[in-house]
Amino acid sequence: MAARAATVTSQLVRGEIRARSHSLRELVHAAGGPALVLATMLDAAGTGLIAPLTILYFVVGVRLPVGLVGTGMTIGGAIALMAAPLGGHFVDRAGSRRALLVGWSAAGIAVAGYALVRSWPELIVAVSALGIATSVGGTARSTLLSALVAPGDIARVMALVRAFRNVGYGVGGLLATAALAAGHQGFLFAIYGDAASFLLGAALVLAAGRRLRSVSGDSAQPGRAPKGLGGSRGRPVTLRTVLTDRRFVTLGLLDGLTSFHQVALQVALPLWVVLFTHAPRELVGLLYTLNTALVVLAQVRVARGVRVLAQAPRALLYTAIAMAGAGAAFLGAHYAGAVAATVLLVAGATLMTAAEMLSSAANWIVTYALADPEHRGKYLSVYSMGAGLGRAAGPSVTAALASAGALPLWPVIAAIVAAGALPTAAIARAAQGAVSGSAAGEL
Repeated sequence: MAARAATVTSQLVRGEIRARSHSLRELVHAAGGPALVLATMLDAAGTGLIAPLTILYFVVGVRLPVGLVGTGMTIGGAIALMAAPLGGHFVDRAGSRRALLVGWSAAGIAVAGYALVRSWPELIVAVSALGIATSVGGTARSTLLSALVAPGDIARVMALVRAFRNVGYGVGGLLATAALAAGHQGFLFAIYGDAASFLLGAALVLAAGRRLRSVSGDSAQPGRAPKGLGGSRGRPVTLRTVLTDRRFVTLGLLDGLTSFHQVALQVALPLWVVLFTHAPRELVGLLYTLNTALVVLAQVRVARGVRVLAQAPRALLYTAIAMAGAGAAFLGAHYAGAVAATVLLVAGATLMTAAEMLSSAANWIVTYALADPEHRGKYLSVYSMGAGLGRAAGPSVTAALASAGALPLWPVIAAIVAAGALPTAAIARAAQGAVSGSAAGEL
C-alpha cells in the first residue's frame, strides 16, 4: 500500500513538473522566444554589472570630484527623462523591433564611451547618451512584448520577463563584485562588459527574425483614430495628444509614487540597517539578494491572480497593505536587539517585495489596458516618466527623512506608496466600464 502511494505521489510530482515545464515553454514562446528572453537577461546582466560601479569609476578612475559626478549624473538623467517622449514617438514611427535594435546598439556605443571620459562635460554627454538610448530600448522592448502577447497573458509574460531580468541583475551584481576587486582594469571590464551585453542582445533580436518582424511594424497610421482608451476616435495621435491625456499622465505620475518601494530597497533600507538598527551590516546584501530571489521565484505566480483590469484594484490595495506592514516591521527593528532586528528586517523585506510584485502585476494590466495599442510607444514612454521622476527625487527625499530621525522614515515611505497605489486602483475601477463598452462596440 505504501509502495503504491509512493508511486502515485511520484507520478503526480512528475506530472506537475511536466505541466510547469510546458507552461514555462509556452510563456517563453509568448515572450518572443528564447532569443528575446536571453537578450533581455543580457541587458539586465550588463545593467547589474555597471550600475554599482558607475559613480565609483568617475570618482576613482577618472578622478572627478564626487560633487561634480553626482550633479553631472543628475543632469544627464534629467536630459534623458525629458527626451523619453521623443523616444516613444521614434518607437512608434520606426517599429518596436527596429527601435530596439537602434536603442541597444546606441547604448552599447554610449556606455563604451565612458572609457573616454576625462572631464565633467564629457561625463554629462556620456550619461545623457546612455540614458536616452536605454530609454528607447526599454520602451521598444515593452512595446514589442505587448504586440506579441494576448491581453489575458500580459501580466504573466511580463512577470516571467521580470523574473529572468532579476536573474540577469544577480549575475551582473556578482560580476561587479569581482570587477571592484580588480581596480582600474575592473572598471574597464564593467564598461566593456555592459557594452557587449547591449550589442549581443541586439544581435539576438536581429537573429530572432520573422516572428518579431511580423508584429513590430509601425501599425500607427498618420491621421488614424486610436481605438484604445488613451485617445479619442477620429483624431490623430501625437505626443501632444498623449501629454494632454490627463488620465494617462496621472497614472504615470502615480506610478512614480507607487514604485517608491524601489527607492526604499536601494536607498532607504541600506541606510536604515546601518544607521538605525543593531543588525549586522552584512545583512544589507542579504536583504537585496532575498528580494531578487523572491521576485525570480514568485513573480509569475503572483501575476496569475492579476490577469484582467477588474483584478488590478485589489492587487493595488494589497500593495498598500503590504508596504504598511513592511514599514511597521522596519520601524520595529529600530527598537529591537540584533537578533530580533534581523528577523524583523527579513520580514519587512519580504513584505516590501510582495508589494513590489503586486504593484508590478497590477500596473502592467492597467497600463496596457488604457494605452492606445496602435501608439503604445508614445504612451509607455510618457508613463515611464513618472517612475523616472520618482527615482530622481527618491534619494533626496530619503536623505531628508533620515536626517529627521528614526520615526518618520518608514511611515512616510509607506504613505507615499499608498498615495500612488490607491488612486491608481480607483482609476482602474472607474475604467472597467469603459473597457467593457469598448469591447462590446468592437463586437
